Amino acid sequence: MTRRASIARALFAASLATTLLVSGCSAPKAAPIAEKPAAAVKPAAVKIGTLPTEDSLPLWVAEKMGYFGTNGLMSVEIVSFQSAQERDAAFASGAIDAFMGDIIAAANLEAGGAPNTIETVMLGADQSQGRFAVVVPPKSKVTSLAQLKGVPVGTSSATIQEYVLDGLMGEAGVATDGVAVEEVKKVPVRFELLMAGKLKAAALPEPFVTLAEMGGANVVGDDTKSKANLSQTVLVFSDAYLAKEGGREAATAVLKAWDVAVGNINMEPEQYRAELVDKARLPEPLAKTYKVNTYPLAGPPTQVQVDSVLSWMREKGYLKADVTYADLVDAK
Repeated sequence: MTRRASIARALFAASLATTLLVSGCSAPKAAPIAEKPAAAVKPAAVKIGTLPTEDSLPLWVAEKMGYFGTNGLMSVEIVSFQSAQERDAAFASGAIDAFMGDIIAAANLEAGGAPNTIETVMLGADQSQGRFAVVVPPKSKVTSLAQLKGVPVGTSSATIQEYVLDGLMGEAGVATDGVAVEEVKKVPVRFELLMAGKLKAAALPEPFVTLAEMGGANVVGDDTKSKANLSQTVLVFSDAYLAKEGGREAATAVLKAWDVAVGNINMEPEQYRAELVDKARLPEPLAKTYKVNTYPLAGPPTQVQVDSVLSWMREKGYLKADVTYADLVDAK
């Protein structure tokens, strides 16, 4: 090999080494390993406690029409209780995962060591939905709430019915200390006593208000006509249930199914009358004429609605521990 060829070969080798160093091609990089997407969490089985009232109609329709299943929730059991006390005991013990109730019940359970979250208003998003009223018996001369100052009104203390009674009386200018309560816990018994003239007035929910009117009783206070939106029925889930695998997914599926059922009921209410009559056990005189409610799409109560109830409970001494809006509605 000539001297000139040796020099040329050396220069070529040096040039190649420099190019490889600058270009970073000393070793090929391995392709990144694609991660497998996490498997979607399936909604857990859920048990929902209700009372035989119109508030739960969208849940019953969703169950009957299969809307839970179409939203991925394959196991739902709706359990009907005869009293709020039985329902609350079942919730506190973990026998049910969610319940239809009111803000007072949710607050009392939270204060009593059963943390929960209000997921949606079922009735009462606006004043036209649901109806509580103060009713006087047939032939009563009472025509206004103001005339009931100091007069015993049949109701159940520490309940949404007493809360509405106090709210309506307050709007009529009657302070809380002017509201007299006659304890009659069972609504059907209260209704019968009123219609027999054994109560001078009573706080009643629907459908007993309409039934009383049909029997000649008169409404002197109506929360669908009040200044404030006083009453909401809510769907409440246990925090322990929401924290378990599939719990939050189940709650989301329930709310999606609720919205589908609400849309159908509100569009064609008469199509669901039979379900209402059966599940809510409407009295025979109302079976064909009772107005099917308009229901709200899923959404939690406002802070004003919750805070008003909590303030009233504190005033009355019904709240055994401090509970706030964030405890009941915000994500835990």
